[in-house]
Amino acid sequence: SFSRDPVAAACEVFPFELTDAQLRAVSEISVALESIVPMKRLLQGDVGCGKTAVALVACAQVVGGGAQAVFLAPTELLAEQHADTLRETASALGLRLGVFTGSLSKDQRRSMLDRMSTGAVDLVVGTHALLSAEVQFASLGLVIIDEQHRFGVAQRLRLGSRGAGTRPHLLVM
Repeated sequence: SFSRDPVAAACEVFPFELTDAQLRAVSEISVALESIVPMKRLLQGDVGCGKTAVALVACAQVVGGGAQAVFLAPTELLAEQHADTLRETASALGLRLGVFTGSLSKDQRRSMLDRMSTGAVDLVVGTHALLSAEVQFASLGLVIIDEQHRFGVAQRLRLGSRGAGTRPHLLVM
């Protein structure tokens, strides 16, 4: 529930100014996310150049529009690192962040499955565990994949069919 433009709000929440290149990427992705045609976009850049910040702005836009976002990482360690990196900014934006990996206890897993399927979580950071058949979303609008070479095309498509109705947008980093 953003009181104003979620993209503008997200760009201002970081403890740093976004670069011109980041702002250009944010702008192009923002336009693509407005389209009915699901976006398939590659966000390329060196380690530490701010791809995650750009991706988080896209998450804010999608959640602002009433959908959920998923951030898929190739390992539990990377998923945890992404969650730690995103937590403070997501919280500042009012995004409810969840983590879904294979190491969750049975109760934690059941709780997260419930939160994803009912829309009680806005942004889920996780691993291949998100590709399991029991994972359902209330309204999946955006899938962000980090280190895409670690995920096969079939896996990406499987996650893409978990939203309610339409295919979600896809942003690969």
